[in-house]
Amino acid sequence: MQFVREQPAAAERIIVQRLGEALAAGHKTLWLVCGGSNIPLQVAVMAKLRETCSDQLPLLTILPTDERYGRPGHADSNHYQLTQAGFYPGPAHWIDILMQGAPLAQTVDFYGDTLVNAYDEAETVVAVFGIGTDGHIAGILPGSPATGRGQAAVAGYTATDFTRLTLTPHALRHIQVAYALSYGPGKATALGRLHKNTETLRKLPSKLLYDLPEAYVYTDNDIKE
Repeated sequence: MQFVREQPAAAERIIVQRLGEALAAGHKTLWLVCGGSNIPLQVAVMAKLRETCSDQLPLLTILPTDERYGRPGHADSNHYQLTQAGFYPGPAHWIDILMQGAPLAQTVDFYGDTLVNAYDEAETVVAVFGIGTDGHIAGILPGSPATGRGQAAVAGYTATDFTRLTLTPHALRHIQVAYALSYGPGKATALGRLHKNTETLRKLPSKLLYDLPEAYVYTDNDIKE
């Protein structure tokens, strides 16, 4: 894992480049997207992909790293917030894992089955994450049931803020390259903890990035190597 001290524009360029190269090579590509403060950057990446490789976009599948459970299109969902921000994938396959309006357990199964199928088909898997001030990644909050789950692909659980759906540590370890974007002074403590890497995954879920073949943490904080 590498810490990269660059502004968001640099991260945007490299993500566009990585996805664009995979699509140009004819690879079936899975892009795992997140919500929160990284929504505008992902909107910009998608817009650039529509400009630069529109003919290859049918090769692209887009799934969330995590979601907030509820009815389809509810205002707190990452899918809704991406849509409202202008995320338009054109002929790419963007799957709303809440679209069935099903109970939580059934939605977990649908999300997991969809992810496993996408992994099986993809030749390239790229993920974009944020890192929370508490060190969480995707929807894996410190101390939550999602820090375990064995071989399951998706966890669903009730947190203090939302009922959360998230890829599990087992599922995240299948990602080929990850870009974690964590900006602002409020993230400095969590990034310092991640750099030290002395805590358990249960306390610091973002340490999962160390398990991936390629992972880059883009930040404006001064992280000393």
